[in-house]
Amino acid sequence: MSRPILNVLALISAIVLAGCRQSDGEMPLRTAEVEQRLEDLGRDIDNVAGGNPDGPVELTDDLVVFTEDPDAISAVRALSNVVCPLLVKRSLDADTRSRLATLLWTTVAARELSERQIDRLKDDMRDLLMSIGVAHADANLAAGWVDNVQKAVTLRSRRWYERY
Repeated sequence: MSRPILNVLALISAIVLAGCRQSDGEMPLRTAEVEQRLEDLGRDIDNVAGGNPDGPVELTDDLVVFTEDPDAISAVRALSNVVCPLLVKRSLDADTRSRLATLLWTTVAARELSERQIDRLKDDMRDLLMSIGVAHADANLAAGWVDNVQKAVTLRSRRWYERY
């Protein structure tokens, strides 16, 4: 082959192999209704942490309203089943409760997150749980369920030319 053709092929190969970085997706909108639901989630989290036997059911019910897909609902219930026991008898201040409610809501409500955003969401969940005294292994389990929920609710997938 001639040198110009080889140069063009090399350039095309480099572009294809380099790919494009997957862009970040849209975060769910925090409307007035969502703010009210976040307050409800915060109260549910307080009930769970306080040992109220109805707390886990209420928290789960308030999370599943953000999805209608049966697989997603199952994943949300599993996430709640993992997170709720970790919160029992934990002392949560208002900021921690608000951050946890926001993380749980984002996990369930976000449909367009990139893989990087999901990894940050998992890290944030792990770090927050560990900051209230949850063991690393248990926090990792909860973070894994964040990933599972996102896989169930996402409408976005990485395209062949996108890299992490």
